[in-house]
Amino acid sequence: MKPPDRGDILHLQFDPASGREMQGPHFCLVVSPKSFNQRFQLALVCPISGGMAAVARDSGFLIPLSGSGLRTDGSIHAHQVKSLDWKARKASVVERAPPHLVSQVLECLISVLEDD
Repeated sequence: MKPPDRGDILHLQFDPASGREMQGPHFCLVVSPKSFNQRFQLALVCPISGGMAAVARDSGFLIPLSGSGLRTDGSIHAHQVKSLDWKARKASVVERAPPHLVSQVLECLISVLEDD
């Protein structure tokens, strides 16, 4: 597989995981650029699931995919960004998210990093 790029939606295995972390096979949105993913063989991703975590939804960190034109269903959990080895987890690209959706997720991540 070629390195994934920012905006790619992957299907991969999130295990091992613990506590409140996403577990099992899921879709996810790649938020790191291809150059990073290729150099480090890792990708920063936000998981996608059908669960509607109330705290995340109320805080604006759950971004629904409905109405985006994507085949993938659910919501992006922007509060659960993680670094994953895309090769070891046998990730496969299923589709590409529209730029406005990727921008919305990046804005959420920036707000977390800038919060004091």
